[in-house]
Amino acid sequence: MTSSIDPRAFRDAAGLFATGVAIVTLEAQGEVHAMTVNAVTSLSLDPMLMLFCPAKKARLAQRIEHMRQFTINFLREEQEALSTYFAGGWKSSPEPPFRFVPSPAGPRLEGCLAAVGCDVERVSDGGDHWIVMGRVIALHRGVEPLRPLLFYRGKYRAVDFSESSPAPDLGQVTDEPPHIFYSH
Repeated sequence: MTSSIDPRAFRDAAGLFATGVAIVTLEAQGEVHAMTVNAVTSLSLDPMLMLFCPAKKARLAQRIEHMRQFTINFLREEQEALSTYFAGGWKSSPEPPFRFVPSPAGPRLEGCLAAVGCDVERVSDGGDHWIVMGRVIALHRGVEPLRPLLFYRGKYRAVDFSESSPAPDLGQVTDEPPHIFYSH
């Protein structure tokens, strides 16, 4: 079935969901591979599962068949350069400084906000992406301050940690009629 939804409109709508930024690392055939991802989520507590979704055309996706473990490294707000570098968008020389250190699920990015190491549980088809599910085997929490790098509306962002106002009472909003969803 062909969709009548414009791909750019879909991307713009999905971009309104703020995400964290992570670098997935893995070792395959004796080499460390890494890529920037924001399609990451915790999936289950029992068993503890995570997933990430690399594009099928990504270089890391070419190593999916050799992947046995991976580490999801959540980036700090000051690690934007690493995100750009591992996304393939770095245009300057030299590359930003980074180092991988050993961890139970393979290489971990030193200095990251946090890292989750996984054994590959399953890889499934997800359209133009793979859905890679992993069973959590290791956790790492970085040092304070714990300030994540975010991605929102196509740009890097940071969390504003100042006091915020309370959420509005949506029961008082009258500018739109209520939406009723039916399940078939």
